Amino acid sequence: MNAKKMLAQLKRELWENQIGFIWAPLVLSGLLFVVAMWVVLENITIHGENNIPVSASSPGAMVLMTLIYQVASSAVYLISFAIVIAVYAHSSLFADRKSREILFWRSMPVSETVNVLTKLAMILILMPFIVFLGALIGGLLFALFLAVLNPALHEFGAALRELYVSVELLMSSFIVVMLLLPLIAWSLFCSAFARRSPVTISLAVPLGLWIVDSIAQRYLEINLLFKDALRAYAQLTSTTAKKMMADSQTSLFDIDLLSRADIPVVSVALLFSAVMIGVTIWLRNNRYEI
Repeated sequence: MNAKKMLAQLKRELWENQIGFIWAPLVLSGLLFVVAMWVVLENITIHGENNIPVSASSPGAMVLMTLIYQVASSAVYLISFAIVIAVYAHSSLFADRKSREILFWRSMPVSETVNVLTKLAMILILMPFIVFLGALIGGLLFALFLAVLNPALHEFGAALRELYVSVELLMSSFIVVMLLLPLIAWSLFCSAFARRSPVTISLAVPLGLWIVDSIAQRYLEINLLFKDALRAYAQLTSTTAKKMMADSQTSLFDIDLLSRADIPVVSVALLFSAVMIGVTIWLRNNRYEI
């Protein structure tokens, strides 16, 4: 498939999911900016390094407030980013089957393999860049707003340097989606498999397997390994998250981060993700009507 067709697929996905991928980030950016402006205009005092009170008129306030804005917006963006991913992954392959739009799209010269991989690319690649651009543009506008109130050129330059937090957010977003890849693949599978509610299947099946594994271990002394697998995956995500918080400049290609990863757990997680994506593509090709 050439680049033009792939670009057309991505445009189609953006057009069909404008609320989650375009309007939600815009509204969120606007709300964050308005709240930040209110804090500055009301001359609310915040506490900086060594608990020293800082207001908008204080020396060095532009740099500190820009940094705080970037950190706060990054946290909000990551939370909203996870919500959008969950909604999109559960609904993207279910909605067109429910509305029977899939019959139209299957008449187009695009395979279901490309269709599923495009939706995966929306989550793994495009969404982190949307979050990055939202945080970067918001931070830049906020720094310009502070420069209008306090036109100190040296402080404005220092404030712009604090926008590196947006780059760190981009790297963190890539790590987050890679950590969530098994959950994303599972959600896409449920979206392609479900006849009524993908979310119900997504939650009920793991819960049922957990209960069965618990009963088997307690009364039959048989370990089905499901609980062990979930604990190992949770430990992997927890360890990686702690590493990211300890080192704010952690990137997806951090050698130390990769060397500390539990290779067997990572391998199983990637294998599970690949199998779920493969089964999802098979379902789209062979059992697509509700």
